[in-house]
Amino acid sequence: MLKFSKFAGGLALLFLLGGTSCRWGIDLEACYRLQEGDWRGLLQTEGGDLPFLFRLERQAGPNKERPSDRLFKARLQDGDTWVESSAEVRGDSLYWSFPVYESVLVAAVSNLGDSLKGFWVKTKNDTAIMMPWSAARGGQYKFASRTAGLPAEVGAQWKVDLGPGTPALMPLTQKGPEISGTLRTSTGDYRYLSGIMDGDSLWMSGMDGGSAYLIRGHLAQDGSMQGQLYAARGPGRPWTAVRDSAATLPDPYGLSTLQNAQAPLAFEFKDIQTGQVVRPGPPARVTLVQLLGTWCPNCLDETEYLASVYPEWSRKGVQIIGLGFERTYQPEKAVQNLQKLRARYQVPYPLVHAGQPDSASVRRAIPQLVRLKAFPTTLLLDAGGRIRYVHTGFDGPATGSAFERQKALLQNKINALLAE
Repeated sequence: MLKFSKFAGGLALLFLLGGTSCRWGIDLEACYRLQEGDWRGLLQTEGGDLPFLFRLERQAGPNKERPSDRLFKARLQDGDTWVESSAEVRGDSLYWSFPVYESVLVAAVSNLGDSLKGFWVKTKNDTAIMMPWSAARGGQYKFASRTAGLPAEVGAQWKVDLGPGTPALMPLTQKGPEISGTLRTSTGDYRYLSGIMDGDSLWMSGMDGGSAYLIRGHLAQDGSMQGQLYAARGPGRPWTAVRDSAATLPDPYGLSTLQNAQAPLAFEFKDIQTGQVVRPGPPARVTLVQLLGTWCPNCLDETEYLASVYPEWSRKGVQIIGLGFERTYQPEKAVQNLQKLRARYQVPYPLVHAGQPDSASVRRAIPQLVRLKAFPTTLLLDAGGRIRYVHTGFDGPATGSAFERQKALLQNKINALLAE
């Protein structure tokens, strides 16, 4: 079975044994020695350790001494909430999957059951990506203070420069040394980020099972900040920021350009669930076309929102169609990804596989769209099937007031189209 020193070489074996249960003997011990409670995980990035917090709770069967109790309820901290998923001990290793993201945290369990070491494996594309991670039992903190000085006050909205042509906003909320917020761009947000202000140093991270980010920053004497933004893989991205409560981002309804806008949008795809042909426009009074990918965190945020409002909207004559553009050359896998998305959010509107997230696939589906800026992109069509509005990106729940303003504006535009 998998040991700490042989983990990488045994990874393929772990997947082959995915359906097996713990057996009597040494394997059985791992089912019981993995400790429940609070854990602190660390992803290894080029910017250093990226911490995240989670909890494990054993799923008890009718007889807790039976080896079938290898199942755990895993809760990953995401902002102020805990996202629940399932984890399983197989042999002497933990297998913690995130189905919609096509990713899994696998790790060998230590002899005492109080530490883990392994890889975060992402298989959303046709090739797997592996990133080292580890975890230790206990600890309800992400970052530990390294200085004795008081934390600088940075709770404000910051206008951020992520490089040429990439403006951003970073709203930060501060309680003593604790910092929470997100990073917003014109095409979406980096979801929930939290950490500490350690003297004049900023440390924040976020991990949701599909994406992970680490932000390091330093407060200069002139009141500005600068630092590095790291994803789970790859080099850091430099950023600078200044306080600016009045700063705004470009209008998301003005980022895309249409051609031949008076022509009704016409496409035909089959719903992955029913196999029925899906078309935009009449007889619907308003059609919302969602361009998404299950690999896109902001697309998942938008899908969750649209799924919640669709029952009310549909009664008013609004139809929603989700066009899925998946990062795989395997149509079967693309459909499976979308089916997992449907199941997770109980999506009640049609989802179709429209191709890959490239310009050719998008052009075939939406010929009026000159250039797709980002996923998600949302189209609003009138009763005649003509594209009236194009919204680029999505401000998710982590953006707070921006999320609420976005929902209200979308509702106003739909109401206006319904009134025509």
